[in-house]
Amino acid sequence: MQLITLLFALLVSFCVFAQDPPGELLVPVADQELTIVRHPAQGTHLAIWLMPGLGEPTRMLETAAKISGLGVEVWLVDLAESLLLIKGPQTMRTIDGKYVSGLIAAAHARTGKTITMIGRGYSAIPTLRGIQHWQQAQQNSGEAATYLSGAILFSPELYATVPALGLEPVYEPIVDATNVPIILYQAEKGGNRWQLGKLLSRLEKGGATVYVQVMPGVTGLFYDDDESPATLNALKRVPAQIVRGLDLLDKTPTPGHALPLADKVAALTSGLDSELTAFHGNPSPPPIDLVDAKGQYLSRDDYRGKVTLVNFWATWCGPCVEEIPSLNNLREQMAGESFELISVNYAEGTEQVQKFMGQVKVDFPVLLDEDGTESAKWNVLVFPSTFVIGPNGQIVYGVNGAIHWDAPEVVNQLRALLTP
Repeated sequence: MQLITLLFALLVSFCVFAQDPPGELLVPVADQELTIVRHPAQGTHLAIWLMPGLGEPTRMLETAAKISGLGVEVWLVDLAESLLLIKGPQTMRTIDGKYVSGLIAAAHARTGKTITMIGRGYSAIPTLRGIQHWQQAQQNSGEAATYLSGAILFSPELYATVPALGLEPVYEPIVDATNVPIILYQAEKGGNRWQLGKLLSRLEKGGATVYVQVMPGVTGLFYDDDESPATLNALKRVPAQIVRGLDLLDKTPTPGHALPLADKVAALTSGLDSELTAFHGNPSPPPIDLVDAKGQYLSRDDYRGKVTLVNFWATWCGPCVEEIPSLNNLREQMAGESFELISVNYAEGTEQVQKFMGQVKVDFPVLLDEDGTESAKWNVLVFPSTFVIGPNGQIVYGVNGAIHWDAPEVVNQLRALLTP
């Protein structure tokens, strides 16, 4: 009898605590079937994680497995892949909210669990758009469903386009139509760190309660090449933080009504450049006072009397690295002329930059903007970003992205600035 009782207890224990292994689900939504990577769990919460579709998903998959191990079911979905779309930021900007909305409803119908959305980078756009679509669908049906608790966003990219250098970003309309609670994790050394205040103002204006945590020392939490101790430690903490965050979202009131979603912003050209482009921002350049990778100070507050090129870059930025040889060549071609090349590395330490310079030939000084505040003063949003200052001390050209700086037409344009 004792043996039977023990076996029964073990069977009950197995049924309660054992979890199905991770696997794929096909979930019919609207006119498509979405492929879901499911990490099951026995708890009452389910997180739907929209993958941005770019880069390796290794860290996201590992984090999802750990969250599942803490009792929260996770569904990961690559919308671009499921919908047979080209992967990239523009696709994230154009995906219809009905797919995420339908997935939210399907996940709850299947499991009965409280749903929380997770987005990273540009996948924050369909995340919020899907939530607003779900709210509108509930409103139209006369239901008052309360099973959606809000969203968790990692370093969200919510721009309608990359703005021309020097101009303020234009946000997707969904930013102003979001009123659900949000937990926002921002990488301290991420390229969009210093735009965070502007984004928060827009979200809070619409009524969203936003809890913010800046992750010190982190460049890209889910970027495999960011192996800094700060990032690896943050990765270890994030699963438990997300689980605790779900309780916080549960306790935060979620509006039952949808805010109106404005029409999509008029078609905007990308601010990424392939040539020298006339600068339309504030033409007065900020002063510079920084230390370079060799410990030498450089200070500039008067740029008159020469052509000055100020280039913001980072070692993790592929296009930045690709344009270094052409910058080396440009500096050589302009030797003996009234020309100066100032390079500013974004949010990396001396050791990291010196190691890079030991592997890649860099023939110009590299100033260290270790906390990113110098880049913020220049309103830099993407990397590389380069400002060309004329002999009158005013910014003449701005370049978002990498170009061939040693191309004859570029060199001629720079020399033309020196001609009276």
